[in-house]
Amino acid sequence: MADNQQTLDNIAEKIAGGIRMLGGLKQGAEEQVRSVVENALAQFDVVTHERMQVQEAMLKKSREQLTLLETRVLELETQIKALKLGK
Repeated sequence: MADNQQTLDNIAEKIAGGIRMLGGLKQGAEEQVRSVVENALAQFDVVTHERMQVQEAMLKKSREQLTLLETRVLELETQIKALKLGK
């Protein structure tokens, strides 16, 4: 019975060691893939998520300003037409 327990303990230890080794391999593989992808992306003109968010915020602000300016131009055109009709 003790021999069986020792054998089971040895098998469990080997399985646990294999799992730890696989975990290390997985982490190493992820690091290698990340490195390859980062190097490949460095060759292209890509934008980070953070920079994209900044650009989107700037675009939103520009659109809002454009809308205000369009409204103001329409108001001024209306005033000009009213002045012309008043002459």
